[in-house]
Amino acid sequence: MNEQQVRDQVGSALRSVRPLVTMSREGLVITALEWGVARDAAYETASVAAGAGDLELREQGAGTVPAIEALTKARPVVLFAGDTVVGGRQNRIINVSVWLPAATVTAIPVSCLELGRWNQGSRFQADRKVDYSLRAMMSDQMAEVAAMEVADAGGPGAGAPRRRSHAADQGRVWGEIAAREQRFGARSQTAALHDLYAHEAADVSDVGRAFPCPVGAAGVAIGIGGRLVAVELFDATATLAEQWPRLVEAAASAYADHRRAVAAGVTAPSQHRYPDEGALGRMLGRALAAAAGAIVGPSVGEGFDVRLAGHKVRGGALVVGDHPVHLELFRVAE
Repeated sequence: MNEQQVRDQVGSALRSVRPLVTMSREGLVITALEWGVARDAAYETASVAAGAGDLELREQGAGTVPAIEALTKARPVVLFAGDTVVGGRQNRIINVSVWLPAATVTAIPVSCLELGRWNQGSRFQADRKVDYSLRAMMSDQMAEVAAMEVADAGGPGAGAPRRRSHAADQGRVWGEIAAREQRFGARSQTAALHDLYAHEAADVSDVGRAFPCPVGAAGVAIGIGGRLVAVELFDATATLAEQWPRLVEAAASAYADHRRAVAAGVTAPSQHRYPDEGALGRMLGRALAAAAGAIVGPSVGEGFDVRLAGHKVRGGALVVGDHPVHLELFRVAE
């Protein structure tokens, strides 16, 4: 496919999203979604593959902060943006979604989720997803980097780079973790985000039990503090079902941090408990408009990486073959 065909695929997929069922607890609202591209998965997720020994995650050479190596075995594996890996020399977050072909070694763009550790560890374990608010910041950075790299190359169609760096602003990531530590009133010895997650694990788990995975769902829409903040879609209902506990955990963590931010006066309290009925349609409409001018480039693995940047929305998609495998959208302030 060429770039315009990839944009058209993303646009068509966005038009096929439908709400299935809405669940809520306090100020956290999760709507399960149907997606017209849903089919049988032709890959393993990283969480399943790593547990089965079909995926090895390790430091690259002597270790570098912005990249790790992924070694696949018999089957393709998909790493989703927002997945984390723990261990190695430092815990990391996967910056963008990546399709890894079978029996390959691939350098994966990552960012560090702790500041005070750099030891001799070499192997990683697949772990939880980061919360949706941090993922929104990461997605916004990926869109900014893509736009700058295309502009530096002279603009679209004028020698734009075949491959992008997918590099995040590491200082901003560490700064966000520090701000969360302050809001939480707890500090990690290594400024590790996962240590903060461990402190709230019991509360997050309790919230998670209120949101069972509906049959037939292929995506989620996340509402926090009266606003729709994220939409995430997968190309297989089985993938969504496997990922569901991790997605709910990420949503519950984002909601917990939102409450702390309101209590600290960092975020204004909402006038509404739940997003209004038109919120999903508006976000999808804004994403559809952004898809028309999306930045398209080769993915780190197979397929295409797509960056969307529009009015109040940022997002990314991994397109492999003739359809999007993963699509994420986030509300951003303007």
